[in-house]
Amino acid sequence: MDVEPHVAALRRGELRVTRCGGCGLPAFPLPRTCPSCGAEDAAEWFTASGRGTLWSFAVFRRTYLPEHPAPYAVLVVELAEGPRLVGAAADGLAPGAPGGLVVGAPVTAEVDARSDPPRVVFRPALPPTPPGPDTTARSAPHREGAAR
Repeated sequence: MDVEPHVAALRRGELRVTRCGGCGLPAFPLPRTCPSCGAEDAAEWFTASGRGTLWSFAVFRRTYLPEHPAPYAVLVVELAEGPRLVGAAADGLAPGAPGGLVVGAPVTAEVDARSDPPRVVFRPALPPTPPGPDTTARSAPHREGAAR
């Protein structure tokens, strides 16, 4: 499978992955023959939300490439749309650190445009913002001499 549409989308700051055009099975990269329905060359590209769940990770404690000094983590994230994607941990994200790597934790994808080609990195998802105080129900101001 040609992953150039994925790389071109990363250069635009988008996360594009594939699903089978025959049965909708999300997979990245989708094999030439869909393992679910048998359709051949039926990949459809779509833009993913970037939200997902940390499915697995490995920490490399040895430097193999100078641009990736040890220790660094490689993650497998199951995207909300279904496919699993391999990516790197965002800078400073490490197992055991506060806000670090925990299998099952929600994560968010970002595009790291500092590398060429750009790559996908994941960081912990921000918790939803709690609703603010209810400003619709207010009591009337107290007036001096008013009955209680």
